[in-house]
Amino acid sequence: MNRRKLSMRTVPMSDNVVPDIFLSANRFGIRLGLERMTELAGILGNPQEGLSCYHVAGTNGKGSVVSFIAASLAASGKKVGVYTSPYLERFSERIRILDGREGLVRYRTNDAYGEISATALEKIGDRISKAVGQMIESGSEHPTEFELVTAAAFIYFREHKCDCVVLETGLGGRLDSTNIISRPICSIITALGYDHMDRLGSSIEEIATEKAGIIKSGCPVFFMSPYDTTLSPDDAREAEAVISEICARRGSGLTIVSQTDILERIPSEAGQELRFRFMAESRVHIRFIGRHQALNAALAARAMVVHGLSGEQVAEGLSEAVWKGRNEIISSEPTIILDGAHNPQGMESFCAAVNESFGRRFTENPPRLIMGVMSDKDYDLMIRVMLRTVSFPFREVICVTVRQERSLSAERLAEAFREAAKSENKFYNRIPSMYNVQGKILISEDANAAFRDAVSRSRDDGAPLLCVGSLYLVGQVRSVFFENREEMD
Repeated sequence: MNRRKLSMRTVPMSDNVVPDIFLSANRFGIRLGLERMTELAGILGNPQEGLSCYHVAGTNGKGSVVSFIAASLAASGKKVGVYTSPYLERFSERIRILDGREGLVRYRTNDAYGEISATALEKIGDRISKAVGQMIESGSEHPTEFELVTAAAFIYFREHKCDCVVLETGLGGRLDSTNIISRPICSIITALGYDHMDRLGSSIEEIATEKAGIIKSGCPVFFMSPYDTTLSPDDAREAEAVISEICARRGSGLTIVSQTDILERIPSEAGQELRFRFMAESRVHIRFIGRHQALNAALAARAMVVHGLSGEQVAEGLSEAVWKGRNEIISSEPTIILDGAHNPQGMESFCAAVNESFGRRFTENPPRLIMGVMSDKDYDLMIRVMLRTVSFPFREVICVTVRQERSLSAERLAEAFREAAKSENKFYNRIPSMYNVQGKILISEDANAAFRDAVSRSRDDGAPLLCVGSLYLVGQVRSVFFENREEMD
């Protein structure tokens, strides 16, 4: 099987080499708030102080924008700390350093390059464990896992004297652990949408307010126009009003990046060629498919140009940027695409991107679909969005249970598919994705086994394979693919 060679593999950092202080904190779950993080950082000597941070929040596209910004900064010769979440395959993915142009090139050929080592994580873990002990002795709450890992990232980046840090929020913004930084270089807010509504609010006004919590007085803000996202016009108007009002109140200059900033866009199966209004002399290539990724690249590029990078440096960085698990093509024969879309907005963007770059080919040669989701996501709407958006039929739908405690069962996901198919066929005359699909919905409680089997059958019949619904699922099957590539040939 000939396949596009996107990355080399290394031995994963397994749980048995991750200090227990991080793993055991899983039991505390997600608890928003800055009190614990502020106290922990204080005991550790406030390692976040002195770091030059680009702070990124938003509903969708955060990881892609982080990758574009980090790659551009590395292309300019800077030593860049990169903090992201969640991880797909290795715990150590969350904390990485890209050391200049050489580091950027090495990362593209080895997706483990620059990750924090097990030795460094153990050393930092010991410091954090002692700090947590002091907190508990004083009667304070135990920090969450995300708070502990965020503290570790701050320590690591400070110890290694990073020129700058690209910092992705975990959840929301206002009460996110990363928000203890006092004065970022700038704040970047990506596409807004409805997700984590149990914690961030049920209206777009509430969600936008939480995301805007990263905006600091006098620090510039770059914001993706909500009119170029999947939001309704009314929601877009509300979101823009919230961000604009908070920027005005805090004296933070606001730059809104929109579709009008993209003068030219030429999509293909290999990515996109772009030309931006603010870098009209530079033609840019990105490896990501989809209009939403062109907007993500424009948002990152605008922030970089304003902060002194040349058009050539930005263009080089964008062309070298990689972000696994987001519209990622891991094989060309057969075509295998992985995407971690896990909310309705992300699903719509994924489907539109695949329509644009592969729609004609997939209409002639329908793909298999593997889908697994978390039970706390709006999977019913995700399915309906998919059925209404894709322009090609599915050969079959394989519902799987992801190896994660929050996973929806494959059986329940299959039921949701059947119900959606009936409902959509009732209201729409042409549903190519689900035509006669009732007998093609399969169930597997083992996502890895289902993926192996699907790859084997696609190798035999040449059918493309799409895998979507959860970053946890994508991380699982990506490891299966690359760790067993010889066996799967």
